[in-house]
Amino acid sequence: MNVDNSKENKIKIKLTTAIVFIIIVTLCCGMIAVISNKNNYKKDEKNVQIENKKMKEVKSNDFSFEFLKMEEKKENMIYSPLSIKYALSMLKDGANGDTKKQIEKIIGNDSLKKYDNIKDTLSLANAMYIKDSYSKDIKNEYKKLLQKNYNAEIQFDTFDNAKNINQWIENKSFGQIKNMLDDNKIKDIKVFLINTLAMNMEWKEQFDGNNTYSRDFYLDDGSNINTETMEKETTSNDTSYYQNENVTAVSMNLKQYNNEQFDFIAIMPTNNLSKYIENFDVDTLKEISNKLKTASSEENGIKICIPKFSFDYNLNLKKNLQHLGVTNAFENDADFSNIIDGEFFVDEVLHKANISFSEIGIKAAASTVVEMTDGAKTYNKTKLKEIKIDRPFMYIIKDKITEEIWFVGLVYNPVNT
Repeated sequence: MNVDNSKENKIKIKLTTAIVFIIIVTLCCGMIAVISNKNNYKKDEKNVQIENKKMKEVKSNDFSFEFLKMEEKKENMIYSPLSIKYALSMLKDGANGDTKKQIEKIIGNDSLKKYDNIKDTLSLANAMYIKDSYSKDIKNEYKKLLQKNYNAEIQFDTFDNAKNINQWIENKSFGQIKNMLDDNKIKDIKVFLINTLAMNMEWKEQFDGNNTYSRDFYLDDGSNINTETMEKETTSNDTSYYQNENVTAVSMNLKQYNNEQFDFIAIMPTNNLSKYIENFDVDTLKEISNKLKTASSEENGIKICIPKFSFDYNLNLKKNLQHLGVTNAFENDADFSNIIDGEFFVDEVLHKANISFSEIGIKAAASTVVEMTDGAKTYNKTKLKEIKIDRPFMYIIKDKITEEIWFVGLVYNPVNT
């Protein structure tokens, strides 16, 4: 009996040990799973936070300055954020689903200010050009929406050549944007959505042409060139400046036309322009704007020195939009069901702009063209404070009242026109 009891006790101990072991293993596995899930949750949460941060960064950087950071050519540049917004907003209103969401993500859903055109001074125009054989396929509701919200002109054309569209763009840009489209590249396109805007405005306080001299301009590589540089001594409230060890900025008002008032801001970093614009955003602009001091605040006023320049630029807009996350619009399964039933997508997005910056004022224009098709396609003498802009700089032309940015650009070499 004792032997049997002993064996029985040993079996009980082994069973108990096995059960305890199983319980411990189960608990450990459970804890590992909990920890793993917690870590995965933290990772997921961290990834979400990173993604949200990226989204916030894009938003805080502001759509207007994103294109500065993507070109990376270190050359003179000009584009119009407002023109791009108008064209994309018209496109967005024709979209649904993910296609619409992706466009909304970068331009938002706010309505754009309507500007009254001022003869030979200010122009903002929108149009929808439709291939005449496609006229019955485009939904009337969409055409009416463009007319109501964007004052868009609805035009029909054979698209045998680009003459009519190019002429429309040239007329709306005060003759500054010529030959926007190539004859050979429009025949497969079914719809063009177009925005064109232009300004031809004088300074409120002009420069005297007799005070334009050849002066040094220092390039990024350390060399220097001679360039025509405008000079102006002023005690006016219409000219402001800001300067510290990192940046020099000057702001100059353009004349007020009707109820529209614009200003020009040049921002010159002390060091590399390309690195400076990497972190430039709307908050940076506000910070500089808030620190601007008028020329009248200096006892003897200030002296402004800034080069003349004139050039045009073609923005690689399709590639840039795809980089910002607008991808679905360019694919065969894009959803533009508000415009037309069936397969319809964006083939190309073009943006061309130019500027002439002189003693008299600023003449600048831009046009954005969205090409859409279906699946058939296959291709100091007193104690004046001197503010010198004599190194590569960025510039902004904006509405002083609404802060809407019409033009943004870079000047790396004012002689390269």
